[in-house]
Parts: sequence; C-alpha cells; structure tokens
Amino acid sequence: MTPPSPRSRRHAAPAVLAVLATLLLAGCVQIGRERPELAVYAPRVAISIDPDWPSLPLTLAIAEPQSSTALDSPRIAVRPQPGRLQVYAGAAWSDRAPALVQAALVDAFDQSGRFAAVTRPTGELGTDLRLDLDLRQFEAVYAEGADAPTATLELQATLVDVREGRVLATRLLRIEEPAERSRLTAVIPRFEAALSAAGQALVPWVLEKAAAEPSGT
Repeated sequence: MTPPSPRSRRHAAPAVLAVLATLLLAGCVQIGRERPELAVYAPRVAISIDPDWPSLPLTLAIAEPQSSTALDSPRIAVRPQPGRLQVYAGAAWSDRAPALVQAALVDAFDQSGRFAAVTRPTGELGTDLRLDLDLRQFEAVYAEGADAPTATLELQATLVDVREGRVLATRLLRIEEPAERSRLTAVIPRFEAALSAAGQALVPWVLEKAAAEPSGT
C-alpha cells in the first residue's frame, strides 16, 4: 500500500482534531486502550387507529425536522439541570435525532393507513401535503431535586398544502414522559412513548386539517 503523502496527512490532521475536540467537549471520549462498549438504541413507535379517522386520497411528505446544532447528533441528550446539556456516555441513537424523529413519524402515519402514500420529501416526487417540523427538545430532563428524568419531546409542526403553496395549520406539541428510574434502560422506553404520543396526536390533526380543505375530500 502506498503511504499517504505529507500533503494528505496535513489535510487529514485538522479534520481528525476537529472531531476529537467535538467529542471531548461533549464528554464522550475516553483516552486510553480500553473504551466502553457503545449501546445503540432504535426506538419503535406504535399508535392506536381510530376507526372514525377519515381516509384521504392524498400523499403526504414528512420533512426531517430542523433543530439546533446540539440536537443534530446521534448522541442521547440529557439535561441534569437548567442551562446544562450533556449526553449519555457509551450510548447513542441509531441515527441523528432529527432523522430519528422523522422516521418515527413516517412510521406512525404509515401505520394509520389513512393516506394514499407517506414519504420523505424528494426533488423527484411531488406530494399533495408536506409536514414541516422544528425539533426544539428531544432530551431527558431532570427537574430540580428529581431522582429520575423526564423524556421530553417538543415539536413545532406546520402542515403545508404543496399544490396551493400555502400553510394550512401550525401546532406546537410538547410531550413529557417521566421515567421511574435514572438508568438509561428505564429512560429509553419513555422516549419511545413520547414518539408514539407525537404520532398519536399528529395523525388525526393532519387528517382533520386536510379534510377541512375542499381539495382534501
């Protein structure tokens, strides 16, 4: 194998140092030979289908949520006290938090079976509706004096009629699911419950707003 040129090493070094600095700031790096095994979590969602929900012959695209830089990461965020955001050591989501939330909601809307198709936005496939999202919180939050955290999900949802190019409705959704213990294995199911609750709330809301439009029936 041909050794890397001095120029290649010069270009690679800053990138490696930047990644290492980011992980050190997050408190995620252990220097030395032994490193803790990384546990990867992939939340699953489940919603209850109401037979009274209407079925619409419309396609829906669910956009990846916008988020802060701190949340745009696969690390699992925890807030041990107000104004202090950390991550759980030795644990990560299976994807970046915004992509994880998007996948969970695509799954929830698909489970409903109430749309002609549920997709992610692409430049090649047009849809009737689009759900834009702003992820404001997706973290385990400790209240003052609490022994266990609350899995907290806050989303701003905006339903857009793509055909008409206009906003149909907006909604701020905040879900809090308290954990019984502080161990991460007890907190992860509460994140799953929060994602399921978000799907349970947003599916009928989108159906209601879309069905109220003359073109949605």
